[in-house]
Amino acid sequence: MNDLYEQMISRFLQPLSSLEMGVGDAYYFLRQDGAFVFTEGYLHPQGGLMGKVMLSPDPAGDTDIFGRKFRSSYKKVVDGELVLIPHPEQLRLQFELSPGLDPSRPRPVYEEYHVEFPLGDFSGVFEHRHSLRTAMEIYPTVKNSIDDIRAGFDVPLSRLGCTGSTCYGKFEDPDDDIDLVWYGTLAENREVLAKIRELTRDPRNRVFEFGRWWPIRFYWKKMMICSFFNYRLEEEIPLRDCRIKVLEEDVKGVGMVDDDTHSIYMPSIVRLSHLLLNGKKSPDLNLVIYDGSLRGEYFNGDYLKFVARRILIEKGGSEEEALLVTLSDQINKEN
Repeated sequence: MNDLYEQMISRFLQPLSSLEMGVGDAYYFLRQDGAFVFTEGYLHPQGGLMGKVMLSPDPAGDTDIFGRKFRSSYKKVVDGELVLIPHPEQLRLQFELSPGLDPSRPRPVYEEYHVEFPLGDFSGVFEHRHSLRTAMEIYPTVKNSIDDIRAGFDVPLSRLGCTGSTCYGKFEDPDDDIDLVWYGTLAENREVLAKIRELTRDPRNRVFEFGRWWPIRFYWKKMMICSFFNYRLEEEIPLRDCRIKVLEEDVKGVGMVDDDTHSIYMPSIVRLSHLLLNGKKSPDLNLVIYDGSLRGEYFNGDYLKFVARRILIEKGGSEEEALLVTLSDQINKEN
């Protein structure tokens, strides 16, 4: 008889063909060696994906998944406190956990802290919407919370999914949260965002973790909801099938967000006006933020100070100059 791990994983794991728009943002993939790999963003190579090994089988690991031990590459306990492992250290760990990867192989500039894996390395994917429906069948707490959120936000189940540990079936009541994936058009997701922002006007509904407030996370009747927004229409994805070339490194800038339409997605993209680059006035430019921890962090009216790369985005025969940051410590919100 299969053990509990195999029984549960088989209920959640789906074939790669279940991804209607191909590899996208915030998916967990199961590698054939048992490692869990996570993706960010929508720019992925043909026949492969850009991501990170988040959990790898390790008998001495401190993460238990249905009786099997795993080692985390993105968080650890230091002096009794859970902390995130910095991206450069996470990147170094990727090559320890994937001996076949070549550290010297060039990576796209926007993916400098992710590595490329061939799709042939994977036995399947934990597709967001299938995972949420399956979790609702198994865990009454998940079902009750999602049914209540659907009613409160007026969003059908077909537009909801989950990522995080819930997507592969691990949920421990009452301590776990739900990493909820909202699918929608730009307009539909803006409506959801407006309700979250209204809800978090009450400080009791705000989520503080790792020493900061997360604007698109919230408490819904004691359940922590961590939001991931995904595009429902492929034509609304701004960075897809494009090439990015670096024009200039270490550009110091400051500017005001005056278009936050894509700030809740990964990568986050905001339009900056009142822009100074290296102390000189600049035309308005898009700032591409390729760090998933900054999803939904910046909104209209925020003044941002940053050190970025100036880049050229080539897409569909046209070119557009923009700015790029890939680490949260390269950008700050000015008071």
